[in-house]
Amino acid sequence: MLLCCGKQFYAAEKIILPKKDKLYRCLEFGHCPHCGVRVARLIEQNIDYDIVVKEKRGIQALRLFEKAVIQKKRYLESLTLGSKSSENFYYGDFKKTKRKDEYNNPIYVQLRKNFNNKSEILGEVITHYSKI
Repeated sequence: MLLCCGKQFYAAEKIILPKKDKLYRCLEFGHCPHCGVRVARLIEQNIDYDIVVKEKRGIQALRLFEKAVIQKKRYLESLTLGSKSSENFYYGDFKKTKRKDEYNNPIYVQLRKNFNNKSEILGEVITHYSKI
């Protein structure tokens, strides 16, 4: 629950953040229903089990919320997808390289990928272009 103007209200957004040497990090963000001010509250629990609460209002709250969204996106992008069992299933894909052939067309390579986004190059693709 967030507090502004002496009234409590529920947060519109609640984001669980990456830990960064903490046990728990969470950001609550919302607008005050009475005055319309943005309110953000960052809750952190450190290794000694002490809880630290930081509250921001206005533009600082918005900046804190935007940073939290970016941190969450970066953390989710760094996670591997799937599990060890999905490393046995493969699918084919093609990738364009920066190299050119003798007719100044791009060279493509054939990839073998699994569902954890690991890939290996199988070989180059020979493309025959028609001369019109």
